[in-house]
Amino acid sequence: MQLVEDIFETWSDDDATPAGTPGDGVNASTPRTNEEQVNHFQRKKRPKTSAVWNEFKEVVLPDGSTKGECIHCKAKLAITETKSTTQFARHLKSCLKQIDAKFDMNKMRELAANWVLMHEHPFTVVGEEGFNMMQKCGMPLWEKITRTALKQHCVTVYEIQKKKLVNLLKSINKISLTTDIWNSSNQKLEYMVLTGHFIDNDWKLQKCVLNFVHIPAPRPGVEIVAVIHKCLIEWGIENKVFSISVDNASSNDAAIKILRENLGRNKKLMCGGRLFHVRCAAHILNLMVQDELSQIKPIIQDMRDCILYVKQSETRVIMFLEIVHMLQLPKRKLILDCKTRWNSTYEMLALAIQYRDVFPMLVQLDNNFTCALIDEDWEKLEKVCEILEVFNLATNVISGSEFPTFNLFL
Repeated sequence: MQLVEDIFETWSDDDATPAGTPGDGVNASTPRTNEEQVNHFQRKKRPKTSAVWNEFKEVVLPDGSTKGECIHCKAKLAITETKSTTQFARHLKSCLKQIDAKFDMNKMRELAANWVLMHEHPFTVVGEEGFNMMQKCGMPLWEKITRTALKQHCVTVYEIQKKKLVNLLKSINKISLTTDIWNSSNQKLEYMVLTGHFIDNDWKLQKCVLNFVHIPAPRPGVEIVAVIHKCLIEWGIENKVFSISVDNASSNDAAIKILRENLGRNKKLMCGGRLFHVRCAAHILNLMVQDELSQIKPIIQDMRDCILYVKQSETRVIMFLEIVHMLQLPKRKLILDCKTRWNSTYEMLALAIQYRDVFPMLVQLDNNFTCALIDEDWEKLEKVCEILEVFNLATNVISGSEFPTFNLFL
C-alpha cells in the first residue's frame, strides 16, 4: 500500500503537467502553474474570414469593450460571443457612405455610352426625365448626362476599342476581307461596309468591321478601290491581305482588278494574287434562286396580297387564328417577306403552305377576301419550296461568320 502511495505522489508532482515544448519558455521538469495550464489549453483565436471585415475593423472603447467599426460611417456595432457577422452585413446594405464611396460617375458615363452603342439608342435617351428619375432613385449621386457629352463618350469608347483592334491586327499574319453595299431605307443612302476575317493567336476565327462609309452613286471602281485601300493603310494591314470576297457584279470585277494590281506591287499577295478575288458563293446561290422565283413571280405576289390582307386588320387576324384553332394547326403568325431577300420569301411561303386549308375557309367567312390562291398555284408553291429548302440550308451553312465556310462550300 505504501508503495502505491509513493508512486501516486511521484506521478502527481512530475507528470501531471504536460512536458514543455521548445520555444514555450517552460522547462520540461518545471511544474506549470494553474494559469499557465489554462492559457496553454485555450483554443487559438480564429482568423477573420468573412468579407465584411474588409469594411469593418475592431476598436477598443474607453470602457474596455471591443466593437466593430464601419470604416465608412464610423458606426460601432457590438461583437457577439459567437463572432457572428450578420449585423455587419446588414449594416453595409444600408450604409449610404459605403454605397457612395463605390459609386463612380465617370464609370457610369462610360457604361451609358456602351449601352447606347450596343442597343443603338438615340443620344437623347439619356436626357429623358423618366430615365434620370430611375437612375437618381437607385444612385443618389447620379448626374444627368447631356446628349452632347454622351456623343463624346461614345467617340471615346470607339477610340479605345480601335486601339485594341490595332494592337490585335499587329499580331496577325494574314487577313481576308468581305465587302458589300448596304442600303439604308430610312436615309435613302448607300453605305459600303468592309469586314476583316482572321485567326488570332489562340486559333480562334475573328470578325471585325473595319470601315462603314457612305459612297454616293454612281460608284466607279476607282473610287471603291480608293476607299478600301485607304482603310487598309489606316489599320496597317495593306501587306497582310490574303483575299477579298465580293458579289458577282461587273463594277466589283473592275474594282478588284485595280485593287489587286495596287496591292500586288509589294509582292505580298499569295500565289501572285491568283487567290485574291473570291466570288461570294451565297450571292451565286442567290442569283440561281432569284432566277427560279421569277418563273412564279405572279403567284408569289398573290400570296403576299393574301397575307397582307389578313395582317392589315386585327379582326381578320383573330378570324384567321380561330380557323387555325378549329383545324388543330400550330398557332403562328403569318409573316411578310423582304423582296430583296429570297430566303425571307422562302420562309413566308413555307409558313403559308402550312395554312393552305385555312385560306379557303376564310373566303367563305369574309366576302371581301378575294385574293385566295387556286389549287394549281398551291401545288407550284409546294414544289418550289421543296427546292428552296435545300438552297436555304446551303446558304445558312456557307454564310456563317464564326466558322470556316469555303471548305463546306466545296
